[in-house]
Amino acid sequence: MKYLMSDSDSKPGSTPDTNRDNSDDHRNITGPSGQNRSRDRVLALAGLVQAVSLIDAASRSGLVSQDTLESSVNSIFVQNPDTALDVYGGSAGIRKGLMVLRELLSNFEVARHGRILQYAIAVMGLERKISAMPAVLRQLGAEIASIDEQRMLRHDETGILDELAIQQLASLYESLISEIQPRIQINGNRQQLQDRGNIQRIRALLLAAIRSCVLWRQLGGTKWQLAFGRRAMSKSVNLLL
Repeated sequence: MKYLMSDSDSKPGSTPDTNRDNSDDHRNITGPSGQNRSRDRVLALAGLVQAVSLIDAASRSGLVSQDTLESSVNSIFVQNPDTALDVYGGSAGIRKGLMVLRELLSNFEVARHGRILQYAIAVMGLERKISAMPAVLRQLGAEIASIDEQRMLRHDETGILDELAIQQLASLYESLISEIQPRIQINGNRQQLQDRGNIQRIRALLLAAIRSCVLWRQLGGTKWQLAFGRRAMSKSVNLLL
């Protein structure tokens, strides 16, 4: 998976070059403009928020929008995007994430948003751990490419996200990532957390959340922007919506 790279790599889909100057790391995938870079970081953050909000809904009620689920999970397979929007299949694919992010930035309520924020922070920490594990990155990339190839063969290159692909992604998360410490703990309704199909959706969505964290970091996203850039991010979210 080319977008799961170390900090020395600069953009989704690029091939690492150990001989190049690293001064241009984290270039914006849509161009040099600071405005584009800021917008794309917001899209990546919305992708993370969308995935974890779906995880929260699945863990509590088992009910998630199929279209939004597909947009988030399909982002795992997008390796060479021209723009950040391409990762999520266009603006419609990331709308839920943008709406929830707007609420988090402007009207945060612990009861409504606390677990979403908790999950987002936990996934960011997990992604940083994974980024320092080259062997895990290589295996993760190879396995995701294989799952993608298989689903394309099953559906004549249409890229339909079927239950088998979700099962395979869930198994990949379980075998390769779930034991990395500290483990992400998902809370919710016991019945939903015992349903095998629902657990598979949650694990696939955790991979989607990690994918958005990778994009955020490659676009130059930092914890300081999260802490002090809320006004600018809110403006970008409103423009995108």
